[in-house]
Amino acid sequence: MNRMQGLTARRRETRFERASAAVARILDDAGKDGFEITVIGSLAKGDFRAHSDVDLLVRGPSDLHRRRSIERLVADQMRACEIPYDLVFEDDLTEDRLRELLHDIV
Repeated sequence: MNRMQGLTARRRETRFERASAAVARILDDAGKDGFEITVIGSLAKGDFRAHSDVDLLVRGPSDLHRRRSIERLVADQMRACEIPYDLVFEDDLTEDRLRELLHDIV
């Protein structure tokens, strides 16, 4: 492994650790508040890279109050770790798209 590969690997690992810690806090807080959130995308598939973002799927019905609460919870944690994220609400998806997002989760 050359120096550049080593730096990239360390950056990826640090970013992965920050993302994983933030997601663990989000999932814990969400569960306490009665929200179900599923990790999707590269973090769920084990393919998280140095420039990856975090993708989260909010399960179940979501009215305006629930959406705002979840958005605030996720934004606070992700802003603190300085990693971009995508927040997707199950209500906004077709059944086909939902199946597609959940297909590769391990």
